Amino acid sequence: MHNMTRTLMAVLLLTSSSVTLAQSGTPSGTTPTPDPVRVQLASLLVGRDARGAETFTATGDSVRPRPGDLLLWRAAAVNDLPRAVQNLALTVPFPATTTYVNGSAVLRVGTRTLTPLFSTDGSTFAPAPLKKKVSVTRDGVTTVQEVTVQPNEYRAVRWMLPTLDAKSQVAAEVRTTVR
Repeated sequence: MHNMTRTLMAVLLLTSSSVTLAQSGTPSGTTPTPDPVRVQLASLLVGRDARGAETFTATGDSVRPRPGDLLLWRAAAVNDLPRAVQNLALTVPFPATTTYVNGSAVLRVGTRTLTPLFSTDGSTFAPAPLKKKVSVTRDGVTTVQEVTVQPNEYRAVRWMLPTLDAKSQVAAEVRTTVR
């Protein structure tokens, strides 16, 4: 079980923040065991004070994001076990009402910054820049060309964690703009 990939998914909603944990790789006919890793999620409205420094206000009933607002999402994966957990995928989908801010996805483990993987469909992930194939018709001739996907088309980000040490946590940050 330790070597099976576990997927942690922080479900991000503008009106309420909730977190779910999904476990993949459970053998059929067995009952899944509780996941030893939990995810804590916070959505923060990013603003500026009188001096121009960034301010952060938790979103919720009293703070509702509006179009044009910048949001910071913090997802922390916490391992409460007395042993390390292997092969974790921390996935943060972007709400449909938001657009990813290019270059804002960061997860550090110690002194290392992990490479984020992005998706346009929530299931296939790759490092940026993503590519897609499009049909182009010129002078009556249709050809298929590969083009770069714009970051505002990204729908989710994922980091692959080879190991999450015992009694430790990692935190990812991603920024989105409200449409």
